[in-house]
Amino acid sequence: MKEWDCVEVKHHRDVGKTIVEYRGKGWSLHTYQTAGMGAKPMSYTVSHYLLFERGAD
Repeated sequence: MKEWDCVEVKHHRDVGKTIVEYRGKGWSLHTYQTAGMGAKPMSYTVSHYLLFERGAD
């Protein structure tokens, strides 16, 4: 059975570290998406969403 785990990463600098950490635990990155909003240019925040999978179908 396939397992899924969705992880929210707050800062782009942590995306690579998170992927390496999950790969070390046997997970594969399935999807990577970003979303963000802000009222002013300097207050713009982006969240990074990583969907990992592992296991057989």
